[in-house]
Amino acid sequence: MAAGLLAILIAQAGCGEDAAQPTPGADNPDNPGGKTDTPDDASEDSCTKRKADALAGNQKVFSPEAIRWACSDVEGVNNNNQDDRGQEYCEYFAVVQLPPEAEGAEAPEPATVGRITVAEQDNLGRLLIETTPLEIELTDDQLFHLEDNPDEVVGQCVFTSWHLGVPGPVPSCEDPDGDCADVLGIPLTEEYFGMKQPTNANEAASALVEDCMLADPKVGDPANPADPYHSDFFRGCFIAADMYGTEWRRSDPAVCAAAMRLRECGCALPGGADIPTSLIPPQPQIDESGNEVVTFRGFPLGTWVGADQLPAGCQYADLGEDSRTVVTCDLSAIDLIDHSSDLKRRCVEKYGDNVVVHVPIPAELLTCTPPEGRAYANDCGATPWVIDN
Repeated sequence: MAAGLLAILIAQAGCGEDAAQPTPGADNPDNPGGKTDTPDDASEDSCTKRKADALAGNQKVFSPEAIRWACSDVEGVNNNNQDDRGQEYCEYFAVVQLPPEAEGAEAPEPATVGRITVAEQDNLGRLLIETTPLEIELTDDQLFHLEDNPDEVVGQCVFTSWHLGVPGPVPSCEDPDGDCADVLGIPLTEEYFGMKQPTNANEAASALVEDCMLADPKVGDPANPADPYHSDFFRGCFIAADMYGTEWRRSDPAVCAAAMRLRECGCALPGGADIPTSLIPPQPQIDESGNEVVTFRGFPLGTWVGADQLPAGCQYADLGEDSRTVVTCDLSAIDLIDHSSDLKRRCVEKYGDNVVVHVPIPAELLTCTPPEGRAYANDCGATPWVIDN
């Protein structure tokens, strides 16, 4: 996706498929003007909040090995008018296997809850999204079964960072009509488990790094030590605000701040390799035999402890590769009973803060030579992308 397109795509969402609900928009009386359910704070307010998220406590966004953030949405991203959830390069939904609707009947087919099925622009540039329904209706027999077995695992929360535009199949599902790995019967194909929002595209991620590296950040007043632009995070966050209007997210300000510091500190890769496309290679690549191959499916998912660890109750889906881009987490019968109106919300409440996106940083390859005379180049340190102010 071109960088210019990202600037106008502050992701919006609606609900649909099967018994689909209409996507709210300018012609919908319940959502005049196509209002999105995303924060509308002033840029400075949002950057202050994201800075507190990024630098406070034991869930720090910046480390020598990676830039990190949780899959959970920031406050204000919801589905009151449109389902705007899942914009942090980590989309999520639920898969549920319900018991039989009546005694003696067969179990129904597995259902996906809140999974994006369509994401496209209309002729006015608005992003229109449809999802599978959020509400699960239970018969009396199903409810009785669930109440009798409250700890039974009846579903999976799915968190995916499989970048839009990165093709399938995954090795474990090369033949979706044959022997294909699945999650509760849902095959591990691009259709179901690849991200759908344009802001979660492979090219958009690379363009974000490139644009933030090339931007000229504002400089704080040397006579005013309290000027917020002396903060590395704040300068980067305002790049995201000025270019994209996405300063309210966790991902964009963090990526912008780190990319900005790489440039301010004169960081480079061996042979002058391009940093944005080295961090996020365009996909697919062409191998020595001229075949298209996927070398980077998306950002690995892990926890705050490590990029290869997961919260209790979670596991990596069997993709047949080590991309770690699809995670499934257990949903119990009691989860379903108590949250049947919006199981997607239960997923992010139960697991979203601890399923963490990792953008790997090749620290061992980066060399940084701070340019003389450049603002804020005198305090770069060995890992300038590890921001602490």
